[in-house]
Amino acid sequence: MATTQSAVRFFKDIRFWILFFFLLRMYGITFPPLEVGHNWRQTDGLMIARNFYERDANIFYPTVDVAGEKSGIVGCEFPLLNYIVYLVAAVFGYEHWYGRLVVLLFSSIGVFFFHRILRKYFGESVAFNAAIILLVSFWFSHSRKNIPDIFAVSLCITGLYYALAYLEEGKWYRLAIYFILALAGCLAKVTAASVLSVLLIPFLNKENPATRKVTLGLFSCAILAGIYGWYLVWIPYLNETYGFGDHFSMGTSFMEGAKSFIGSFPKVSKRFYDTAMKYTGFAAFLAGLFFLIRKKQWIAFAAFLLPFLSFMLVLIKTGNSIIGDTYYILTVIPCMAFVAGYGLAQIPNKKVIAAALVIIAIEGIADQIYDFRVRQPNKSLEELETIMDGISKRDDLIAINSDVHNPTAMYFAHRRGWTVTNDFLSHEENIQDMHAKGCKFIVIAKEQYGDISLAFPKVHESQYFKIYKLN
Repeated sequence: MATTQSAVRFFKDIRFWILFFFLLRMYGITFPPLEVGHNWRQTDGLMIARNFYERDANIFYPTVDVAGEKSGIVGCEFPLLNYIVYLVAAVFGYEHWYGRLVVLLFSSIGVFFFHRILRKYFGESVAFNAAIILLVSFWFSHSRKNIPDIFAVSLCITGLYYALAYLEEGKWYRLAIYFILALAGCLAKVTAASVLSVLLIPFLNKENPATRKVTLGLFSCAILAGIYGWYLVWIPYLNETYGFGDHFSMGTSFMEGAKSFIGSFPKVSKRFYDTAMKYTGFAAFLAGLFFLIRKKQWIAFAAFLLPFLSFMLVLIKTGNSIIGDTYYILTVIPCMAFVAGYGLAQIPNKKVIAAALVIIAIEGIADQIYDFRVRQPNKSLEELETIMDGISKRDDLIAINSDVHNPTAMYFAHRRGWTVTNDFLSHEENIQDMHAKGCKFIVIAKEQYGDISLAFPKVHESQYFKIYKLN
């Protein structure tokens, strides 16, 4: 009996499940960032990290390799994740999979503090259910991708825990941890700031001392100032000074964004009821909303609604970007998982809750298995650097046919230059213009981005690539 009870306690400990899913996602951790889902977003960040390692380690001047003849210095999210990858590389040598591991570590910490916050204010059942749902949601695959979204949200969740602790205890070290983590998270991905909107709830609680609320408010204003300084002052400066402003989108006006959002609403809404937690998870979410309203749990409802609405405001600013860039939904999944966890907690039978969690997990994970494999023709890009080393120097500028603004092929070529479409290459004057700016080779990724023949000497041809040398 004692052994059975110990086993039950063990499996009820969220730390076991965080570790379990951590180890599960270690499968293929060293795979190149060439899975179908958002390989371009990963290689974009890794390109910046590698340039910190190889060119200039100044964190205020992130550099990409797809700016043609320009320096490549570009405005983007504050490159904290990229810089951590660089710091690891400075010790162990550069490897692309460091980014996967860093995000996986921080996301696991974020789930742990997510559970601690919910357990403290809403009970163990809600916290456990919500944490499991978060682990098997769209976070499952994306928490091992070199993109800043989950990394940033995890920092903000952890920062939120320390902010709440400061309001209750008044210890300054907790305030300092909040400030550092929340500032880092918001700078790394501005949408992550929506997590911190939950702090409006304890600000209205009269039991929290006014001096602590004022102090926390001042530090939060400092975080907002940091966001303003980076996104509205420094990014425009970098783009204007170094002439590569097309790389990072600052969104559109709220009016234009709202029109685009409404016009694409069926596709946008699918990101919430399908992409985020799949259908069974979304059903639990709807049940949670029903019970929150029926039982008049307005504080819990506000804990969901504040970050959700804050996220929606930022999302509208991007228009309908979430249709293609599905990673936007990652920011709002924690508050949705909280509501879903609350919904399951209303079921009196614990075995039914466990069964529901298993079903949600199976559907969620099964839908993301594809993201743990690298297939052709993507895999062929691993060979590109070796091929280019055999025919060119590392500092030669090249052009690669690709999707618009997709840096993946250039990252694996380990060169600098232009990513252009086949239509662009079909006009000889465009090629001559690149040649005048220093372009020496044109790479055609035949099966990856489509074949095209050019009237220049061919120096390489294989199943996946053709390479032309410009006269």
